[in-house]
Amino acid sequence: MSDDASLTEFAGGDDGESDQKEPAEMPTYTYTSTPDGAECDACGEAVEERWHAGEGGAVDDPELDPDALVCADCKEW
Repeated sequence: MSDDASLTEFAGGDDGESDQKEPAEMPTYTYTSTPDGAECDACGEAVEERWHAGEGGAVDDPELDPDALVCADCKEW
């Protein structure tokens, strides 16, 4: 037998299961940039860059919704 192998020797058999995959979840962004400015959900200032408040909320509002978008000054780092 030669050292060259045919690709069919490596091909798997049909296991009968569907090749359909579940749709992937959209990634969660942690940061957003708005060149014209947007309101910080914690302090109300218009800022270009905002981050998700996350588990810690905001500096002055630890109970803020984790999905709220806050400025760098309000973000609990």
